[in-house]
Amino acid sequence: MSAPPSLGRPLSGAEAALLRPDPRLGIPLPAYGGRSLPNVAATVARAVGGDDAGPVPFAASLAPDLDPLEGRRPEGPIVVLLADGLGWFSFDRWTRAARAPSAARWGRLARPITTVFPTTTVPALVSLSSGTAPSQNGVVGYRQFLPGFGVVADLLKMSPVGVPQPETLVGPDWSPALVSGAPSIFRRGAHGVAVSREKFQGSGLTRLLYDGAEYVPYATASDLAHLLVDRIGAEHPPPVIYTYWDELDTVQHWRGPVDRLFGFEAERLAHLLEFVAREVDPARARRTTVLVTADHGQVPLDPARQLRVDLTPEIAREMSRPLAGDRRAGYFSALPGREGALHDALRAALPEGSRLLRMGEALDAGLFGPPPYHPELRARLGELLALVPEPTGLVALPPGARPSARGEFLGGHGGLSAEELLVPLVRGGLADFGDGGA
Repeated sequence: MSAPPSLGRPLSGAEAALLRPDPRLGIPLPAYGGRSLPNVAATVARAVGGDDAGPVPFAASLAPDLDPLEGRRPEGPIVVLLADGLGWFSFDRWTRAARAPSAARWGRLARPITTVFPTTTVPALVSLSSGTAPSQNGVVGYRQFLPGFGVVADLLKMSPVGVPQPETLVGPDWSPALVSGAPSIFRRGAHGVAVSREKFQGSGLTRLLYDGAEYVPYATASDLAHLLVDRIGAEHPPPVIYTYWDELDTVQHWRGPVDRLFGFEAERLAHLLEFVAREVDPARARRTTVLVTADHGQVPLDPARQLRVDLTPEIAREMSRPLAGDRRAGYFSALPGREGALHDALRAALPEGSRLLRMGEALDAGLFGPPPYHPELRARLGELLALVPEPTGLVALPPGARPSARGEFLGGHGGLSAEELLVPLVRGGLADFGDGGA
């Protein structure tokens, strides 16, 4: 695969290896064998004595050249910070520009890895919280069919697509196991805390992601910084601290993946960790391991070039249920006996440069990860997978829904472009992230 046009340099050897197309599908696959998000979580869980046995085995550990612990037990807490939308190529341009000392410092600590497929937040976060691939935990989209409920669900809201009220699927008997087939690492012996937005506390998705962890809500960036100082500096700090940061993703959706905005947000995050490193006792900071990574990067979207599936009757009349997957990777389910007709309708309507795959072929090639597969995996995925080129996307508004008053997204993700698939793994001791770091 060639370098992204905005990169301005050839691909490095590590980047080229991660983006090499699979010969069966002609597209790159996530590096589930040791260079992807599930491997990060599996490494952390094993390092603190997590139970490798269980209903679903952990993924492989990180490749040795990526593991800051080098297979050893940590001397202090491990902080895993997921920065939503922190794509590798935008990150690389930020670190090479080196307008702030922290940018160059982060660049020295970083290596590229892949996220999961689809390259979107919910499957990535579940993989990072469980140490398993989407094929194993069964969470394969932020919108996906859940056979047990009989609906295509919006997992961010934990409600059926088209239902405006959130959490309507979360009844008194609801449990994370109804959505994910893999327990969180916190349920498998990796004791710790989850530090995330106050507004997410108690939601179905939060309960799924951090099941078994203490939830510590934060309100602002400074609140997060002080919470991390308190938890890391405690007399008995938690072995694992998971942290989620969402602001970079939000601004890129609304403004597009613009380098100056990315740099502004990245420097805020670097400043936050620099503060934490400075405020924690130096000896504790040296013993604290930090892993910063992301769920995906973003690509530009052109609002005028989004395919409205619901307004394309040749496609909509062949579908047995609403569009699932994500904007740049759509899952299509056909009416009985109509898969061929749906395939033909999609071929005629998809923009030039799209890829239309039989879902079984994508699954067998390992796009969603290795076996053992979630028992509902094939039913959850449907029959056809459509990947569209930037700046296009796939959109289906539920009946009666209105477009956002703010307008259309200018940035998106979910597909397999280099910008979406590769994310950084920034790793080192907490002291390395301070102003006295290497």
